[in-house]
Amino acid sequence: MNWILVVILVILVANILLVFRLSKGEKKEDGEGLKLLLTQINELSRTVDHKMTESTRMMNESVRAQFGESAKLIKEVTQGLTKLDETNKQVVSFADQLQSLQDILKNPKQRGVLGEYYLETLLKNVLPPGSYQMQYTFPDGNIVDAAVFVTA
Repeated sequence: MNWILVVILVILVANILLVFRLSKGEKKEDGEGLKLLLTQINELSRTVDHKMTESTRMMNESVRAQFGESAKLIKEVTQGLTKLDETNKQVVSFADQLQSLQDILKNPKQRGVLGEYYLETLLKNVLPPGSYQMQYTFPDGNIVDAAVFVTA
């Protein structure tokens, strides 16, 4: 940025010298020097334009690269949040199911029915059919959830 100010300052000084010489009524020989000075000013102006164009291009490339990195980071964060949201929904669903189970198990009658169901399932998986009976009644009138018959 400082070199731009220096170039502008040189151009201003050259213009001031040009105006000063023209006001004094210069000779034809001095016209050659003036043309040379104008040529140098034009070349300096082209150099400044070229440098500014190059700086603008580099700055645009840098901004574009930074924007690409930002977009990539935003995409990764969004994907992470989406996964976290899905996990959160699963946890909430599991908590709701646990609450339903807890509500079922609060009632002793329902807890007994559930226990009998699991007992019958276990007996079916372990014992052959006919070797047990659910809700067995003894001759004295007592009823048990299951009776296992063992033959000797």
